[in-house]
Amino acid sequence: MTMSWRGFRYQTGEVKEIAQKLKENGLVEADADTDEELDELIKDLEKEGIYRVEGLPYDHSARDQVEEPEFYARIGFYTKPVKVDEIDKDKILYIDFFRIEEQEESYDEIFWG
Repeated sequence: MTMSWRGFRYQTGEVKEIAQKLKENGLVEADADTDEELDELIKDLEKEGIYRVEGLPYDHSARDQVEEPEFYARIGFYTKPVKVDEIDKDKILYIDFFRIEEQEESYDEIFWG
């Protein structure tokens, strides 16, 4: 499997680009801030011929979370709707999802007087 080559992560709105690079490289990286955003991307990818492998759990330990604390999960996809026991595991396409931590609220504008 070829590692992601882009050097930065896709955003969930870049559905066509994600689908194209996923088919070419087998692995891409993307940011997804919420579960709802992630679910929406998965639905949108189906329109591009990329389907989540049914029954394949999210892999939350696919990457070193000490070195990459923003890593959320690796999710397996396929070019047709399939269940995990029906696939050639060498042909699974993966998206590594990352979550950007929300910045803490700042108290810089509070003036003590």
